[in-house]
Amino acid sequence: MLCLQALYLIATNGKPEIKERNKLSAMFQDFLDHCLEVDVDRRLSASELLRHPFMRLAKPLASLTPLIIAARDQSSRAR
Repeated sequence: MLCLQALYLIATNGKPEIKERNKLSAMFQDFLDHCLEVDVDRRLSASELLRHPFMRLAKPLASLTPLIIAARDQSSRAR
């Protein structure tokens, strides 16, 4: 449901503003620009996005596990 809402908002309001965009690398900014392209004819496909240079920098999903566990532990301690 949130995906459809996001698509609707992008279609009606245009590309969302990225806060502190200047803190992002040029490569990540380019990737986001391609992801958030409103014009369907200009937007890259999922296959093309997966070949974007930014995606080549990605770590395996398993590397997120310790970060998720740490965030969950910190969140439960804060309650």
